Amino acid sequence: MRKYVALIGHGPRWIEGKSVYEQGKPIEDHLVAMREHFDAGILQLGGPFDHSGGIAVLDVRDEVAARAVMDADPAVQAGVMEYELRALRPVFDAARDLRTDGAVASLGEAGSTASRLEP
Repeated sequence: MRKYVALIGHGPRWIEGKSVYEQGKPIEDHLVAMREHFDAGILQLGGPFDHSGGIAVLDVRDEVAARAVMDADPAVQAGVMEYELRALRPVFDAARDLRTDGAVASLGEAGSTASRLEP
């Protein structure tokens, strides 16, 4: 599994002058969908930023799966939200007790030297 970060922004149908909490049914449906992804272990972290946009960190097999999750989101489909997707190569992950031990050069495409922390 890989981690992908969806940076979520306002779509063309965002109601200007209204907060995320005032965008109506598309956001209500977005929250339901995100809960389902969280319960399924796909959504690792998600939520709005203080002033604009938000984030969803997804744990999926590949970019196709990440795009499928985001493209199916009700707020994206309604045009209230849009997203930019980025692959993440974790070298520090407290939730998984993961920490890098190697030098920067060891973190390239060949793989990372991140290891599990011992309790």
